[in-house]
Amino acid sequence: MTAGVRAETLSASSRFRFRFVSRGRQSDELVVLAVRSLLCCHPGTQVVVVDANDDPSLAKEHFGGSGNIDVVHLAPAADPVARAAGRGTAAHLYYWRHSPGLRDRLPPWRGYDVHADADLLFLRPMDLGALDGPLARGRIAMVVDESTMDHYSALGSVASTPVACLLGAPGVGGPLLQTGLIFSNPTDDGGLYDRLWTFATAAAEAGQLKAVPSDDMGVVSSLLGQRGPLWERFLPLGHEWNYISGALKEPGAFGCVAHFGGRRAKKFLLTQSDVLFPPDADCRRTPWGTMRTPAHSDRPTVVRGLWQRNWLVPDGLSPGPDTKGLEVGLPFSLSWRVPPVAASALVEGAFHAGRSAELFRENADPALFVYLDGRLLDRVPVENSRFRCPVPVGRAETITLIGAGSHAECTLRLTDPFGMS
Repeated sequence: MTAGVRAETLSASSRFRFRFVSRGRQSDELVVLAVRSLLCCHPGTQVVVVDANDDPSLAKEHFGGSGNIDVVHLAPAADPVARAAGRGTAAHLYYWRHSPGLRDRLPPWRGYDVHADADLLFLRPMDLGALDGPLARGRIAMVVDESTMDHYSALGSVASTPVACLLGAPGVGGPLLQTGLIFSNPTDDGGLYDRLWTFATAAAEAGQLKAVPSDDMGVVSSLLGQRGPLWERFLPLGHEWNYISGALKEPGAFGCVAHFGGRRAKKFLLTQSDVLFPPDADCRRTPWGTMRTPAHSDRPTVVRGLWQRNWLVPDGLSPGPDTKGLEVGLPFSLSWRVPPVAASALVEGAFHAGRSAELFRENADPALFVYLDGRLLDRVPVENSRFRCPVPVGRAETITLIGAGSHAECTLRLTDPFGMS
């Protein structure tokens, strides 16, 4: 069966600049992983890294020397928040990273701003194009944090304290917002970061900064939460955009960003970084993504990273002499860079049921979805466990294929969508 999907896409990544702040050795190691994985998924995006160490320790070469990366050295200032929280501490950086003193030192930029924590790992391209219109109209996009109910209880416990007066009545509502990834339009954001910094300095001077529930997340939530001054600007994102992850918790094949918040999660990311994002892999030439361990495993788990082409010839597809294939289990997410000269991709392959062949025949074929630059195009037609789907790529940077289903022992044999060996 031959089928096609339409592509009307123009990469939006060049209109976004991701802003990272790093201080300390662990943070420096994390931010290198974050930026490298980001540029794997969105090679056209701009990046600025603030090296907040007292002595410079980061350079463009740490991130691969890409031309769209700026590294700015700026040590934390001895401001009122620093005097209350300790200069350069995590409690200080929560607010200082958004301060006017830092933002004024960044290279000029006329596009959208993305604040990103250093402990993120970008797994597959995000649909940045979906944010273009809302951000142009002044919306501010982020995920609702999973601990919003705990935050709600914490606000009740401080309702009779001075910090409640600083937060104001809107702060007792919610939801709690995850500030590890914030998308905004610097020319129309309602003064979000100026308001955040004004609150932080006022709370510090009043001796109430340490009493603020959920730190900067609590403050941002009071601004963008119910009846807050920026309530109408809030644009909630799904958890695939920013999923709190760790050794036993991860976003699965549909996740775009894994957020390794917390001390144990950060340690896990760094100790497993060679598996999660191998340092010598080149995403310009190899697919990357998320997949579980081989189908014969008794207890499949999800692993992430770039894979060299361990190609296999798919049975029954009559490939040409130079066509190779990749075998993966369900669920999986694989992304490829679109070669500069490519006009289309060919998503082609077949499912194999393994030991559950009879069960496989009785159930529907697994689902396959194709994305360009994170934008879902369509479900790939599957007939008799086989699929062949041309995809015009337009000016897209990446193509992603996600497979899902309840077929525990099913594997997929997939040819290279661009016919490269």
